[in-house]
Amino acid sequence: MAKPAKRGRSNLPKDAARRRYVEMGELVALEQLRQDAQTLDETSIAIGPFMRLDAEAVAARDGKTRGAITNLFGSQATFQAETMALALSAGDWIERVEYPAPADFPDADSWIDALFGGQAARGPQHGSKPKLNYAFLWILWLSVVPYGLWSKEVSQPSVAEYAQWLSALERLYQQALEHFGLELQDDVTLNDLACATGSLIEGVWLNQCLSTRHPSDASKPIDTALRRSGRLLWRGATRKRRGR
Repeated sequence: MAKPAKRGRSNLPKDAARRRYVEMGELVALEQLRQDAQTLDETSIAIGPFMRLDAEAVAARDGKTRGAITNLFGSQATFQAETMALALSAGDWIERVEYPAPADFPDADSWIDALFGGQAARGPQHGSKPKLNYAFLWILWLSVVPYGLWSKEVSQPSVAEYAQWLSALERLYQQALEHFGLELQDDVTLNDLACATGSLIEGVWLNQCLSTRHPSDASKPIDTALRRSGRLLWRGATRKRRGR
């Protein structure tokens, strides 16, 4: 096999040459991510932070050694893969979400403020200590989302969980409309409203990973962004029920 021809010394300035190699590195990193994602669909492997999960460190929390885990799972790799699979299948956590009941509020505005304030509290909080709850499972999920571009093992349970959440939001909004004597605008469906809500909440959660303050006004807490945006969304999607 012929060796590739050697390239001559680059005439690029040092900064430009560094930039060129960094950009090439970014592309190679993406190609490696795609390769790992495709491998995941062919065999059970851990990716992202799960790949670095140390069975010894986990067992030590229980006062035991790595052997306690390898005896149960057969290998550290299997333990890593099963931990990842559980983290990516958080449907049980979605079922546990408690929403404010419309009947407990005097008007729709106060209810919608409580709803989105509660969702802000349910999400990740910048700088907080890790613990096992939905917010931190969401962060673990977020760390492997790019693999979903090429892996069904990541994308399928994630989409199924999201659809489960949207169905719960649709039911909740139907209750609120009936209780407050409202209806949706002619070109809006319950699913439209639920989808917009889910996208809004998870979008602000990304900012909650990075800051406890409003991204445009540091004098206000980060949940202000979600509360006010949620109010705009609700008011734009609803109106008083005709005939009332």
